[in-house]
Amino acid sequence: MFFRKVSLVLALCMMVTLLAGCGNTASDNGDGASELAEVIGDTGETEEVDGDIVFDVPYLDDGNERHVLDLFGTQEATDKTPGVIEVHGGGYIGGSKSINTEHAAFYRDNGFVVAAPEYTLVKEGKTFKDAIQDLFAAYHFIEEHADEYHFDLDNMFLSGDSAGGYYVLLTAAILQSEELQAYFEVEPLGFEFKGIVTTCPGTDILAIKDNLGADGVNGFVANSIGEEILNDEDLMSHLDLYSIIDPATYPYIYIVTTPDDETTGEETLKFDAFLTENGIAHELHGYESEGSPMKHVFNIISMDWPESIKANNDIVAYMKSLL
Repeated sequence: MFFRKVSLVLALCMMVTLLAGCGNTASDNGDGASELAEVIGDTGETEEVDGDIVFDVPYLDDGNERHVLDLFGTQEATDKTPGVIEVHGGGYIGGSKSINTEHAAFYRDNGFVVAAPEYTLVKEGKTFKDAIQDLFAAYHFIEEHADEYHFDLDNMFLSGDSAGGYYVLLTAAILQSEELQAYFEVEPLGFEFKGIVTTCPGTDILAIKDNLGADGVNGFVANSIGEEILNDEDLMSHLDLYSIIDPATYPYIYIVTTPDDETTGEETLKFDAFLTENGIAHELHGYESEGSPMKHVFNIISMDWPESIKANNDIVAYMKSLL
């Protein structure tokens, strides 16, 4: 395993640069879709996980099936308990909270109460603003129901992987900027996240445009998002982590990656260099293969690998060190 720690404020949980979405110009069928599902570990089935879980709690009372979240450990908790909000990946155009059920349960089994929200996918006329507003609605729901579900708002963590990792990083930037809050039409939270964890993120959202018209998963994602969104310079400039992050206020970020991540591995290293150059405090943990076929979001979709066990235990140790 290689480890790196830099100084100052935050590191980033990134977006799967291959992943985004807005089915404007591409269907959900074909090799691109199946390849994307393989990359993000979307089997279409919820992991069989025992214990205290409540599925599909609405965080907005509008009947939208993507405006729900799962709760882990909240029924058996009796006192305020450190909490995690786990944001799933899926390339912005796919995925669901079910991909992260086992990982969310792992957090629960290590002493946290957990909320895992669904959010709007960038397709069918929806854009990144919709997804961001959904996530903030989920955050506010947890804040408003903290007593009911035993979330300790003084000890909250935000965790995301792949596209969810990007949204986690973007959330961190929005929370530090009134201008971004006004642009995305979201309200600030009444609490701060104690720590932010991101796994195998990508960061260069502007690079997605380069894959318009291409084949494979990169082209599938870009074509699904569509030219209208990717050519919206105002929107994309507000989504570009490299231009919106304020080094003076960006929080400390814990990043997990592997040299074998062919999806966002290069993006992660590029972002690490950006953070270092700008004096933004962060940790970068890279896990090399000990015999497992390492890949993108390895510790989320293959939790029984020894490398995944190590990575996930390290994440929990990091979070507990902040309590």
